[in-house]
Amino acid sequence: MTLSHNLRIEAVLKISEREKKALSALYETYFSSEEGSCVYSRTVAERSGMEVNQSRNALRSLVRKGLAEYHRGLFDDDGFVAGSGFCVSPAGAKLAETLEII
Repeated sequence: MTLSHNLRIEAVLKISEREKKALSALYETYFSSEEGSCVYSRTVAERSGMEVNQSRNALRSLVRKGLAEYHRGLFDDDGFVAGSGFCVSPAGAKLAETLEII
């Protein structure tokens, strides 16, 4: 893809720097050993270097744009309900690859 094509995609979606960081953290989680896993907003904050409230806001924005998914009732390794979290959507994964923000 050309740089101008990437800029057009980004302009249409208006992805902020914080959203890029959050999307990158979600994408890396999805394709790591935790494949398909959702993560907490505080985990995204730790991985992206943002404050938790910044991470949460960026993640909510990504959900509204269809680039991330919010899931309730996540389970921990012991099978207990451990809260809610976020994961990258198929569109978000494609955008992360297209913009090369991974």
